[in-house]
Amino acid sequence: MGFAMRMKINDQIVKKESFKNLYINGVPNGFSFDVQLAYYRGHYLSDIDLLEVYLDGEKMPQEAVTFELNGKEMPVYKLKYAVTEFWSQVVPAKIRVIKKGGVSAGDHELELKLMLRVPYMEIGPNHTFMPLDSGEKITIQVSE
Repeated sequence: MGFAMRMKINDQIVKKESFKNLYINGVPNGFSFDVQLAYYRGHYLSDIDLLEVYLDGEKMPQEAVTFELNGKEMPVYKLKYAVTEFWSQVVPAKIRVIKKGGVSAGDHELELKLMLRVPYMEIGPNHTFMPLDSGEKITIQVSE
């Protein structure tokens, strides 16, 4: 993909203060964070073409990542089927990642790669639509 529209209308796409370790039976086994759509319009979840999470440069396995919106949690591969689930710009979604041991204390680089297609902006033949980059790379501080 040679280009993508970018409209960061929020101070933070990934909400730093929402980052936390996930505990299963008292043991850290992953992490979660909130993300807000970086576009003035909302999108249906089926418009998400790419959702990847990286921690300190390491890509988290797709099967370990889930997306939650309005109380509905689903694995990334099911997003393309969520044609009736609408993500409003003002409602944050929660990303959860299963990772043995969670995230150690200290500074870490968290990157969310999130690409959507804008279904009302056809830019080429064969249903080619404008790509929208709604990702972000941030440094988080874990105190746990």
